[in-house]
Amino acid sequence: MHKVNILGKTYSIYSSLPSEEISKIVKEINEKCRRLENEYNRFDKVDILIIYLIELYEMIYNLKKDLVKKELDRKNIKSKIEEIEKEIETILKT
Repeated sequence: MHKVNILGKTYSIYSSLPSEEISKIVKEINEKCRRLENEYNRFDKVDILIIYLIELYEMIYNLKKDLVKKELDRKNIKSKIEEIEKEIETILKT
């Protein structure tokens, strides 16, 4: 279990990540939240976390989209390679 402090509040979390990685993540979260607090100074901490959550989800969404595209590209390349191999086999048989 890790004890972390985010926006001045302490949380106990379970993670398979090492403490050093958890510390890096918590530092990044706090830095991002501070930047958002400065940008949206009239918003409370919950609003800031919601904005951050939306930004994170957008990043995840784009990564998933890229992953799907890469998988499709990989399948297309594999299919092309198989076509070429069949053509070579056909040519070599003649």
